[in-house]
Amino acid sequence: QMEQVTPRRLSGGQHVVQLDAEGIYQCSLTGLIFEVTGAVKITYSLLSWSKYASLVEKPWIVGGPLFDVRCDSAPALTSIQFPHSLCLGG
Repeated sequence: QMEQVTPRRLSGGQHVVQLDAEGIYQCSLTGLIFEVTGAVKITYSLLSWSKYASLVEKPWIVGGPLFDVRCDSAPALTSIQFPHSLCLGG
């Protein structure tokens, strides 16, 4: 069962969630899903592709949001599910 969490907003467009127990949590703002094995603090933000687009080589193309995710206890964060995006406009 997944629990919805609402992050606290920090300066610079960052969000932070403090997860206190093992479980699966979904951010109500970004759709990110975090699976954790214990207490953990996760800080994350949405980045602009303009800074990183030159690193994407053909045949690959920029296709969705780019997140910077940081965790104070990496072993406790077992997976992250990122939201998908699909352009249907041609």
